[in-house]
Amino acid sequence: MIRRFALLLLIPMISGAAVPAIAYVLNSASYRLPGLSASGIAQGSIFTVFGSDLGPSSCGTALALPLETSLCGVTLTVTVNTTSTAPIPLFVYSSQINAILPSLTPTGSGTLTVTYGNQTSESVPIQVVAAAFGTFTPSSYGYGQASVTYNSDGSLNTIIHTLHPGDIAVLWGTGLGPIAGSDANTPPVANIGSPTMHVGNAALTLGSGLIYAGRSNQFPGLDQIDFTVPPGVQGCYVPIAVDAGGGVANIGTIAVSAAGTNTCSDSVIGQDLINQLASGQNASFAYLQLQSINITISGLTLAGTFGNGDYAYATFSEFTPATAFWAEYGVSSGYCASAPADLDDLSIAQLDAGAALSLTGPLVAPPIPDYAPGFGRYGAFLANSGKFLFSDESYSMAGTGGANVKAFSVTETSSLPSAKLVGLSGQTFPRTSDLQVQWNGGNTDLRNVPTIVAGASFNDDETLGIEFLCTAPAGATSFTIPAWVLSTLPATGMTTSGSLTVPNGYIWVGQYNTPTTFTAPGIDFGIMTDVFFQGNASTFQ
Repeated sequence: MIRRFALLLLIPMISGAAVPAIAYVLNSASYRLPGLSASGIAQGSIFTVFGSDLGPSSCGTALALPLETSLCGVTLTVTVNTTSTAPIPLFVYSSQINAILPSLTPTGSGTLTVTYGNQTSESVPIQVVAAAFGTFTPSSYGYGQASVTYNSDGSLNTIIHTLHPGDIAVLWGTGLGPIAGSDANTPPVANIGSPTMHVGNAALTLGSGLIYAGRSNQFPGLDQIDFTVPPGVQGCYVPIAVDAGGGVANIGTIAVSAAGTNTCSDSVIGQDLINQLASGQNASFAYLQLQSINITISGLTLAGTFGNGDYAYATFSEFTPATAFWAEYGVSSGYCASAPADLDDLSIAQLDAGAALSLTGPLVAPPIPDYAPGFGRYGAFLANSGKFLFSDESYSMAGTGGANVKAFSVTETSSLPSAKLVGLSGQTFPRTSDLQVQWNGGNTDLRNVPTIVAGASFNDDETLGIEFLCTAPAGATSFTIPAWVLSTLPATGMTTSGSLTVPNGYIWVGQYNTPTTFTAPGIDFGIMTDVFFQGNASTFQ
């Protein structure tokens, strides 16, 4: 994952620097990779350059206005159609630069270079567009909870500080479009373009839910969208996204509750931990799950393709009232979201529960290692036969303990495969239209009766891939995935499995089992559950 670096103190530039090398040029809010919708760099927006030897190991942040085109000896040049402009650096570090692309930069395919220590990098491609809005997130990952504040006091919306229908809130991002005048000074306060904001299943526009969409009067390049939370919206994880032209880039979430309450109630961490956070205390949570995936094409289960097989996962996280935004699990009922990660669990997972966990039961399982050593995020692939190896069986997951979480063991009896897609096998779906998904089956005896509708699309070499996740209301047997969510996926490529060449995309449905709860030293509350996903290979174009 890409993270922003902490701001460091200003020190003199070091002479004799190595030649700067550029790896990526991305919108600073969405981190949208080139080739995906809304991945261009908008005129007047804040963008990020990742690479090596881009600047000194320590520098400062440009704060005084007017901003300069050089910071700590670092300058940038963008050239489009023989016209060159000088982006305004806001922050520089050896591996990262944040800068504003001048509004006067022509649109089109161009090049970017970085100069530092009298050394200039090789030029890299940059696609300059009129608008491509990225939503900032407090995690700085470009997904998860969105950076949305209350209009009244500027406080951050979280699961313990919820919005309510009718409230006026502010979404922060960058990429609405160019301004008239200099990007180095306090920007003008005026609407820019005609963006559409998606909040839950509502679409807001200027004059209809959107109050203001333009630059912040606080700092150049920073956009704010003032909006009224629409009626009928509720949940800890309500999706929010903006299309300012060129499609939706990243999708965040906001927390919304009924009037008179300041916390939401549908997070997997449970109401007790939410109340604990709301009272000013820290809260630690363990999320253990077994997952089985069965994807078919033309009636065949392709072992090893689309991740077919069985998996075990676990995360151990501690949240504080100030970091409650990290408690991000899935999407609320009735909605969809997408991200380049496992949407079931986007928590920071920073508690060490030992080097590896064990799984015992009828399935002989390997150790489940901490794949981010010391940070409490565990995962293992168990088998690739494409069969449900742990269905209706008793399994125990245990740990001998680590620096933060001590020894524990929890046992659950896994559920049975139930919900299964109706149709949709091997079909091609446009990413510009809503998609209705239908299924039969489903187990209404489970406490978590909502059905999960999920999937993903990857290009040929899997350098681009986005997953989507929808939660259907309890009792539903169909769900419509909005076109604006599907539009965030890359066009599906092809992959080879044995002698078969199949589309590199899928769609599936499943239900999570009733969680088994547990506690352990270092964990206030934990759950173990399982899910069986059944679906088909699909093409999104």
